Amino acid sequence: MPVIAARLSAIALSLFCLGASPVIADPAHPRPIDPQRYAGRWYEIARLPNRIESDCANATSDWFRQPDGGFNVVQTCHVAAPGASDKTWRGSGRIIDGVSSSKFRIGFLGGLIQRDYWVLDRADDYSWCLLSMPNPKYLWIMSRRPNLTPSEKAALVAHAQALGFDVSRLVFDNAPSA
Repeated sequence: MPVIAARLSAIALSLFCLGASPVIADPAHPRPIDPQRYAGRWYEIARLPNRIESDCANATSDWFRQPDGGFNVVQTCHVAAPGASDKTWRGSGRIIDGVSSSKFRIGFLGGLIQRDYWVLDRADDYSWCLLSMPNPKYLWIMSRRPNLTPSEKAALVAHAQALGFDVSRLVFDNAPSA
């Protein structure tokens, strides 16, 4: 009987651990992207809370493809407080996973700060993407348009939830839905 109890405890612990941490898209099989098509402006629709964007609204991320295959990135946080100045971060980076072409390393402040971003999924026409970092406490729902219909937002939130993210914590952009 103690062996059965020990096995049941091990199974219960395993199930608890699986339920306690988000399961993001399989990093061994991410959805490949075409860097040329990924370049351009992305509008933040929603994000999991993070300190850097605590007072942001209508955030954008502009990706510029460079001749050497890298990217320049300009991320703009439109500060929600009246009269406050926007915050802008400029970085440069490259694809770090040549097989999948869906993982980027971006350096900010002249490369002093390095951040990895993973495109977990995207639309076939590159109209939206789910972006994360290796740490699954970060998630951004991005779109090529600043506004989505309520049904489009709901579908992307459901998709993020299916990937294991806690969508109850999402912070939505202040832009109204289309």
